[in-house]
Amino acid sequence: MTRLIEKGYDKPPYYINMVLGADKGFQGAMPYSHDILAAMIRMLPPQSIFCVSGIGPAQLPATTQAILLGGHVRVGLEDNNYYSRGQLATNEQLVARTVRIIKELNHEPASPAEARDILGLKAV
Repeated sequence: MTRLIEKGYDKPPYYINMVLGADKGFQGAMPYSHDILAAMIRMLPPQSIFCVSGIGPAQLPATTQAILLGGHVRVGLEDNNYYSRGQLATNEQLVARTVRIIKELNHEPASPAEARDILGLKAV
């Protein structure tokens, strides 16, 4: 990533999505731990916007830590089929839980328009 930035292929803000917890299924993937995520965030280039996705049981702790550290999150059935051990989830449940956590941590989830603005996308 930094080599591409140094060569001028990207300009700030840098949007970086970190996917953790896929280490059981993909060679070279990183597991989730508090220390691993904190280290990855510390190594981001200045002017980075980061998003964290956690696979399977890593989804809840990884995304909660990302919120606490000022990042954005992705949740849903694409990454995690369970709401809790043995209880199948719906996308609505996973999103509602994340919104509740965001609000309980005294943050506000981005509206669709705000999310597009953060990502530099055109309005629809």
